[in-house]
Amino acid sequence: MPTRRRTLQALAATGTAGLLGSTVYGQLSASKDAPTALVAGSLLTVASNTEGASIEAHGSATVAQLVRDDLRDPDAVALADPALFRGITDEFTLFATNALVLTYDPQSARAGQIRQHWREAVRDPDVAVGRTDPKLDPLGYRTVMALRLADGIDAENVLDESRIFAETGLLNALEAGGIDAAFTYRNMAVERDLPYVDLPASIDFSDPTHAETYATVSYDLPEQTVQGAPIRYGVTALTPAGEPWVETLVAEDRRLEMAGFTIPRSYPKLGRP
Repeated sequence: MPTRRRTLQALAATGTAGLLGSTVYGQLSASKDAPTALVAGSLLTVASNTEGASIEAHGSATVAQLVRDDLRDPDAVALADPALFRGITDEFTLFATNALVLTYDPQSARAGQIRQHWREAVRDPDVAVGRTDPKLDPLGYRTVMALRLADGIDAENVLDESRIFAETGLLNALEAGGIDAAFTYRNMAVERDLPYVDLPASIDFSDPTHAETYATVSYDLPEQTVQGAPIRYGVTALTPAGEPWVETLVAEDRRLEMAGFTIPRSYPKLGRP
C-alpha cells in the first residue's frame, strides 16, 4: 500500500500549468449550465463545498487579470485582497479575514528549530523555505512585505534563498518533504492539519490596529501597486446568476471559521476598491 507521503509526492508532481503561468487549482461543476465562480486559491476548499456554482481557482492577482483581460467571464468573483477588485467592480462584500503564518513539516529534522526560533530558522541556509509567487497572488506579495517588516531578518536574502511554488502546490511540497517550512495563510495549515508558527501581529496582516505599519510596505504588480493592509476577503456577483452563490458563501460563517478563517463581528459588510 502506498504511504501517505508517497501519495502526496505524486500529487505534488502532477500540477497542470495554466494561463499566465498560474495553475488551475480546481474546476468543479454539477452541470454544464451551473453559474461560474472564479476564486482565490486559498478559498478553494470552502468554495468547492458551497453549492451553486462551478469553481475555478487561481492566485487572486491572476483571477483579477483574467477577468480584466476578458479571458474569463465568471458570474461571481472572490478575492483575497479587495484592492484587486479595481477595474472589475465598484463594490463587493467583505466576508472573512485571515493571517499569514509559517507552516512547517512536523516530520522535518528542523521542526523544533522552526517552532522555537522561526526568525533564525528562515535565515538558516539548511532550512528549506517555500513561498508563492508575488506576481500571481496576495499570499506571495504579503510574504514579501512581511519579511520586509520583520525585525532581525535580511528580507531580500531570505526571498532569494526560498523556493517559489504555485499556491496549490506549496503544501503538497511541504508534506512530501521537499521543503521544511512555508509562508501560508492560517486557513491553509488548518485545512491540512499542519502545525504552524503564529507570526507577530505587526507583520502577519491580521490585525487592523497595525494597519499604519502594514501600509509602510507595498508591492508593484503589472496592473497596479498594492499597499500593505489587513487581510480581507471580498466577493461579488458579476451577473444575476452569480448572486445566489455569493449569498450562500457569505452565510458560511461556521464553515469558514472551522477552516481557519476569522469572521469579524462587523462582517459581512460592503466594501469598495
